[in-house]
Amino acid sequence: MPRHFRVMSGPLDRKPLREQVDVTERKAPFLSSAALAAVARASSVGLFGLAALFALHETSSIVAPMFAAVVVGVVLSRFGDRAQSLGIPPFLAATGFAAVSAIAIVVAATALTSRLGAFVDRAPEFAARLSALLGGILRPLQILKIQLFGAGADKSSGVDMGSITAVIGGLTPALGGLLIFLATLFFFVAGRADLRRKIVLAQARRENRLATLRILNGVEDALALYFGSAALVYGALAAFTALLTWLSGLGAPLLWGVFAFVACFVPFFGVTIVFVALLAAGFAVNDQWLAGLAPALIYLVVHFVVDNAVLPAIVGRRFEINPFLVFVSLVFWTWMWGAIGAVIAAPLLLIMKIVVEEFREEDAPELPD
Repeated sequence: MPRHFRVMSGPLDRKPLREQVDVTERKAPFLSSAALAAVARASSVGLFGLAALFALHETSSIVAPMFAAVVVGVVLSRFGDRAQSLGIPPFLAATGFAAVSAIAIVVAATALTSRLGAFVDRAPEFAARLSALLGGILRPLQILKIQLFGAGADKSSGVDMGSITAVIGGLTPALGGLLIFLATLFFFVAGRADLRRKIVLAQARRENRLATLRILNGVEDALALYFGSAALVYGALAAFTALLTWLSGLGAPLLWGVFAFVACFVPFFGVTIVFVALLAAGFAVNDQWLAGLAPALIYLVVHFVVDNAVLPAIVGRRFEINPFLVFVSLVFWTWMWGAIGAVIAAPLLLIMKIVVEEFREEDAPELPD
């Protein structure tokens, strides 16, 4: 090796060991290897969660009816256990539940489309009566509308074939979703006992089996109690709504009752839709301000009392959920799965609450005295 290479390399080789260690420590990263591993794991979990949410959103036409069928099947689990105790085979009980569910969905869809269709048909008349009642308050808005859209904005151009085509095109996905719902409900109810057993036995440790069993029993008890009580309370509210619409002369009291019953299971938005529909029907039938407002206002007051006093008193405080969390869950699942997500948003939040409480009881630290 040439001499100048030996001269240049000599000082580097003879550098003190402590100085090399100090340089290594100064160049060490801010985070330790354990912290970097934790960040990597958290990032992997976050990416997996985003991918799962994207998959659920993209497969909503298939996954949403299946989730809804599982929720309904869990709610009907007590009836299934009762049927088996009476000697009815699970196959026959599942067939009956699927048939009753299909009839209920058809009746609910008929009531919803009828009342919403009547609201759409009466919307121009409702707007005209409301404009006449409010008088000069809406006059500047009418002038602004004419300036923005022209004088012919209110004129109908006949039948909109595009809308009819869109409605007909949407029937096929709706029918497919209904079939997926009924099939999932049938197989879930028929094989629920065996599925429960396999889920529990899949856990290796005895403590995990007991925790899984407590979660399954807690979810079934909570959903059965909550929705059983809600069905009774909202059924009474639906009967009151039907009587109210009959006395007010709004027509079709049975459809109004079914419409109000179904809408009650959609938090916040359901009562708003029924209130607006009653308001439109009231002003379309009555010329006076008080007579047109009375049905919607009475329904709103009674629904407020039922939802905030009667139902919590029946189901107890264990199933009370923060309204903010209910609203966030409603918005999120409605964005994810549309109308089905809006209906099952509260059940999914209740299931999550029970699971979190189970793990919190296991891992809760003891507070000092």
